[in-house]
Amino acid sequence: MRQLIRTQYRLTDKGPLRALSLILSLLLAGCLFWDPSRYAAQSSNMAVWQGFLGIWAVCTGVIHGVGFRPRQIRWQALFLPLPALLILLVGIYWFYS
Repeated sequence: MRQLIRTQYRLTDKGPLRALSLILSLLLAGCLFWDPSRYAAQSSNMAVWQGFLGIWAVCTGVIHGVGFRPRQIRWQALFLPLPALLILLVGIYWFYS
């Protein structure tokens, strides 16, 4: 499992992917600030867990995008950039659709 996590983290540790990660996370955070009612559990069709997943993806995208490299395997597993990138793309698509 450790080798799989390290391999996946190493494959996404490229400059263009870091820039994409930072841009997408800042864009989704901007969408959240622009219209927070779309993300609120009481006034939208989003569940609470989806909001937490979006916040995790934004945090992971910023951590990955600024160039921070976690050394310990547990932090690399928690902040894997590939699932965060997918969630960021889905979140931005959901906001603009």
